[in-house]
Amino acid sequence: MSQRLIDLVHQFKEKKVLVIGDFILDVFINGTTSRISPEAPVPVVDVQKKMLCLGGAGNVAANLQALGATTLLCSVIGEDLYESSVKPLLKQHKIQEQYLVHDNKRRTEVKTRILADQHTIVRFDEGDHCSLSESSESLLIDLLADAYQACDAVIIADYEKGVISARVIASLIQLQTHYPRFIAIDSKRLFSFSALRPTVVKPNYKQALNLLNIETMPDRIAQVDQISKQLIEKTRAKYVALTLDSDGAVWIERGQKSLHLPADPVYNPNVCGAGDTYLATATLALVSNAEKIEAAQIAAIASHCVIEKSGTSVCHAIDIVDKIVNKTKILTSTSLLTSLTDQLKAKNKRIIFTNGCFDIMHCGHTHYLQEARKMGDVLIVGVNSDESVRRLKGKSRPINILRDRMHVLAAFSSIDYIISFGNENDEDNPANLIRALKPDIVVKGEDYRNKQMPELQAINEVGAKLVLLPFTHGKSTTNIIRRIQENSSPNQVTKMKA
Repeated sequence: MSQRLIDLVHQFKEKKVLVIGDFILDVFINGTTSRISPEAPVPVVDVQKKMLCLGGAGNVAANLQALGATTLLCSVIGEDLYESSVKPLLKQHKIQEQYLVHDNKRRTEVKTRILADQHTIVRFDEGDHCSLSESSESLLIDLLADAYQACDAVIIADYEKGVISARVIASLIQLQTHYPRFIAIDSKRLFSFSALRPTVVKPNYKQALNLLNIETMPDRIAQVDQISKQLIEKTRAKYVALTLDSDGAVWIERGQKSLHLPADPVYNPNVCGAGDTYLATATLALVSNAEKIEAAQIAAIASHCVIEKSGTSVCHAIDIVDKIVNKTKILTSTSLLTSLTDQLKAKNKRIIFTNGCFDIMHCGHTHYLQEARKMGDVLIVGVNSDESVRRLKGKSRPINILRDRMHVLAAFSSIDYIISFGNENDEDNPANLIRALKPDIVVKGEDYRNKQMPELQAINEVGAKLVLLPFTHGKSTTNIIRRIQENSSPNQVTKMKA
């Protein structure tokens, strides 16, 4: 299942998604507080950092870009003092402005949060919530029509700030009739979009109850299961992905049993923008032909990534792969290694590689791996298969089978990823792994200084730097095995104390 999820994430880069909705600028002012103002009974915040982020439809687009997709953002921003802040953010996230309407009579929607010691004290909202002017609305519809045909999927991010008007909805319905596309919607008024027959809608618990005009119940998950059919009928969607914050999410499909995925706990979570990440990721997964449960799993991982971060954050494809792989740290194929390498290098990570049998772990291994890890950002360790160890060390080895050796290595904080080699073509050196990985540095033990190194050609081919590290004197698996054999006797009996 893990490999399947990773393969789906790798397909995200092939997709093009149109985002239509309300543009919001999120501002975070972070500081500390230790005193009360003498002017009024309020805390004084000593500002340490100010951060500006894309919010609303802009955050959805930023997440899609971070996940690897090509994104077309269709929205409206004001020609005001915030415009100069918006443009660098769009450039930072590689989002083109060609489908954005700049309105000199409209104020950009801005949400400013004041935080003291990572806790939000107050939020200020600015901007226009009224309907668009007729000229801006017409221009937006023209841009929408131009972008619609060029995309694989459409995400409607409606925060009821005036961009998604009745005319815009009517235009979307007409476009969908002529050019059917995958439709995903996040809105407090999902009933307004039922004529689109969306593929997936993403209400939260409160929005779902408001949609059906019903009250809350103590057992939210049981209640969602009870109202699942009503939600499908009301929205006319294929899937309803209902998010329940700390309780995870419930996915509803017409005629099928509801699927509940619990959420992994996060200390002091930052939920701002997590719903945008969830919908962006679920959309890309479904467009990549993921099953419902696969889309739900990938979306949950992505949203978990962003709530661990500060501000309105985005999730990168590599973040999802890390979350999947780091449950064990074990890579299961060379193709996965190659794909991981591409993503790491895209983020300018310095990759370190080393390898060994690692049969019986000792302090020499610990020191060696720690020193190797200090040389870069990511340490990937190749481990000889059981067959390879037998060919190199003799029929009595390994003492510990490959699965156990990799499990022990996974517990080392210095190691980021682990992959085995040596199962095919009597390959007892990591030359093929080095060619696939293209590391910046290859680390070997100092005992190779005067020995022939079979993988040296591969190291030179990929332009990696070879570094030889000294081993801890007298520490080796072979010596440990020899001492055990010397101190043991077939006739020796161990007496247990009563």
